Amino acid sequence: MITRREIREKAREFGVPVSTIERDYAQNWLLKPLSSVNMVLKGGTGIRKAYIGDYRFSDDLDFTLLEMVVKEELEAVIEGSVKKVKEESGISFSEDIKFQENDNGFEIDVYFQIMQGGGSRTKIKIDIAKSENEEILLPLNMKRIIHPYSDDLKVEVRVYSLEEIMAEKMRSLFQKTRPRDLYDVWCLYSKVDKRRILHIFWEKCGFKDIKINIKDFENRKKDFKEAWESSLRYQLRDLPEFKMVFSTVLKEVKKCAER
Repeated sequence: MITRREIREKAREFGVPVSTIERDYAQNWLLKPLSSVNMVLKGGTGIRKAYIGDYRFSDDLDFTLLEMVVKEELEAVIEGSVKKVKEESGISFSEDIKFQENDNGFEIDVYFQIMQGGGSRTKIKIDIAKSENEEILLPLNMKRIIHPYSDDLKVEVRVYSLEEIMAEKMRSLFQKTRPRDLYDVWCLYSKVDKRRILHIFWEKCGFKDIKINIKDFENRKKDFKEAWESSLRYQLRDLPEFKMVFSTVLKEVKKCAER
């Protein structure tokens, strides 16, 4: 495990709270045993861990299973993974793991301590979608995770392509009001193959029966704005102006809707 001094230095380097660095570091170690499970990393964590090292940080580890798994089997795998990574990393992971199955898949809350004292613990949420609830349309990539810490952890994971992550982020804009999705669409749009996104975006929406309602998206502008600072400030140093981000994303999603 890296030193507390290194954690503080990384927090200053990236301009985020110490707790954000702790979670990022612990996530990387958790990915080591989880990479052997037949599932694929996606979402904002997939962007930062596999593609863009100076991207915003993420609270959760998001996956899609590649095969059907029963709750008891997955629960045993997660418990074994946490125990293994605790022994290998020296991070004080708790055996108090919260495991819940829902219509979409599984939500697991894992807790750990590095710099906290007493009963304070940091949570990592692992969100795993069942294979039948997600449609993977583009080839997966095998990538070595980005680990900007001195213990040189070497882990390879299966991960969605950036275009597939982007298409799901765009779809999420019409499902939920999450500032991180708005930020990700704005930030990624110049870094991906837009033709591939357009090719799969509508199919992604159709699979979830999501209607592309631009007016509804515009009407939620105030809700996005009110949550902008509190949702993202601790995840990156330089938070862009909300008004500029929203107008840019609105322009781009309108183009997709006019397809």
